[in-house]
Amino acid sequence: MGTERPRHVFLACGEASGDRYGAALARALREHDPALRITGLGGPALGDAGVEIIRDSADLAVMGFAEVARRLPALWDAYRSLASHLKHSGVDLFIPIDFPGFNGRLAGVARGAGVPVFWLVAPQVWAWGAWRIGRFRRRIDLLGTVLPFEGDYFREHGFDVFPMGHPLMEDYGDNAAFEARLEARERRLSDPVSPVTVGLLPGSRRQELDQLLPVLKVAAGMLGSLVPGRDLEFLVSAAPGVDPDDLDRRFDGNTTVSTAPLAEVLPTLDLAVVCSGTASLETALAGVPHDIVYRTGALNFWLGRRLVRTPHIGLANLVGGGDVVPERVQSEAAPMPVARGLEHWLNRAAVRAEFYEDVRRVRTMCGRPGVWDRTARRVCDLLAERRP
Repeated sequence: MGTERPRHVFLACGEASGDRYGAALARALREHDPALRITGLGGPALGDAGVEIIRDSADLAVMGFAEVARRLPALWDAYRSLASHLKHSGVDLFIPIDFPGFNGRLAGVARGAGVPVFWLVAPQVWAWGAWRIGRFRRRIDLLGTVLPFEGDYFREHGFDVFPMGHPLMEDYGDNAAFEARLEARERRLSDPVSPVTVGLLPGSRRQELDQLLPVLKVAAGMLGSLVPGRDLEFLVSAAPGVDPDDLDRRFDGNTTVSTAPLAEVLPTLDLAVVCSGTASLETALAGVPHDIVYRTGALNFWLGRRLVRTPHIGLANLVGGGDVVPERVQSEAAPMPVARGLEHWLNRAAVRAEFYEDVRRVRTMCGRPGVWDRTARRVCDLLAERRP
């Protein structure tokens, strides 16, 4: 008898957060099955985890309706090559990670080719586009949820659900470390002569950077005039795929630019301004007082207002069910409101104390560490069920 071929998993990660999650899952899968073949759509993190990259996700990093329209030829070319890979490369299990528009189409291809789909990080149809839910249900065999309210929602709509817990708890689930860092941060903020480090987290997409970097640059200068005498240090976080030299040029060298992962950056911060998205929840789980900012073009905002059906844009606010952190959108995401928001955090210990209590509750709701080991075990079970 010939040697049995290794099982083959295809991971599809379209954005920076998905790339990081895919890399963590790939490493966990290797622990359980060293012979497993893992191919992927992804970026540097996925490649560093030993995944065979079929297509670079940097080609797909677009945001907004107009930008998608301009990039359609490149998106279509990527789709065709990945669809061919799903159909003709002996894939045993397709694992899309978030990125619902593009990955949703690939999931349809997989199901049509008889490849089961284990979707990780549920599409946010509870926020907008509920009409899409039937199409997703037909394309997904098993759905991995990360937010605490998602399990009941998707079960009610006919999905087979695997509650993962939130992947960010891998980095932030140590409660003793959280409390120790919170205590040290509060000592610095309460001491008028201690330096205060303010993090500026503008996101990873080109449109986010173009919209927010000028605002953050001016706001940083304004904050100094609002709190004279405080020793302020500003750190700009360069997300994966963002050129740190470009960030340094935009800020004229008046800030420190860091390419370190957020899990290493956030413990060093005292306050922050964060672009909406996964980074906003990460900042909350790390216990850093912050404001969320979001700006986009007028057309994108007009369309978004009519599509989105949630009261908040920040994940910490959605999980916590209230105003855990302020959200500054469009005209409020301007230099003076942003600077005054930071001043508010800096000068009001009672407001920070309320934030810390809210964050402790959000942390509990996001589950326990061990997300990727649990998920890898479920993947291995699915592969075993599929083996002839």
